[in-house]
Amino acid sequence: MKRFIIIISVLLCAVAVSAQDGKEIYNRYAGKEGVSAVYISPAMFSLIKSIPDIRIESEDVNLGEIIRTFEGMYILDVEDKELAAGLSEDIRRRVSQGKYELLMEVVDGQEKVHIYIVRKGETVTDFMMLSDEGASVSVISITGNMPMAELQKIMAAAAS
Repeated sequence: MKRFIIIISVLLCAVAVSAQDGKEIYNRYAGKEGVSAVYISPAMFSLIKSIPDIRIESEDVNLGEIIRTFEGMYILDVEDKELAAGLSEDIRRRVSQGKYELLMEVVDGQEKVHIYIVRKGETVTDFMMLSDEGASVSVISITGNMPMAELQKIMAAAAS
């Protein structure tokens, strides 16, 4: 029984930790010299739910639909080379744990962009974009309940 309780406790801690990735990373780096940080709270997104439709011209894509599913957003832009390397390593460590799925990778010279998602069925619960230019790193982390079909429409519109 003791062993069962320990296993359940570890699993619950792992779930709690994985749900806090964006917030934890944000809290670790926000406020440091050479770091620009933006946090958009669930309260702000609840206000945004009343925004009108935002359509991409000449495409059947409504950005308002996906924005309404957001629950929080964390944005970090790190210009300090040492902090940038640490942030990049933090993200890669989380990705290597197998929670995140690579959605897209772009390599353009020194700049590398990776987009990762976490999904439950056809719902994306976490979206993370890492842009690594070596001396600077930017991260956007979004939590919510985004329908995969809506993300697919946006990706298709962006590709065309």
